[in-house]
Amino acid sequence: MSILVTGGARSGKSGFAEKLMQSLADQAFYVATGQAFDDEMKERIALHQHQRMESGYAWETLEEPYDLPDLLKRLSG
Repeated sequence: MSILVTGGARSGKSGFAEKLMQSLADQAFYVATGQAFDDEMKERIALHQHQRMESGYAWETLEEPYDLPDLLKRLSG
């Protein structure tokens, strides 16, 4: 099953998606599409990585900023 969570910058997408997956499954892929082009984004990415690591949940993080449809096809195949 794939669930795509969309929304604006700083809209709570990550927190919502993380809580949703933790309620649905014992482990999940976390597809990160953000890119660290500036210091603020580097800090936000590092915070999200730390939060996932500290959650104790079995995340497998995949970084794919460009070809999300292809990645989703590979995961479902």
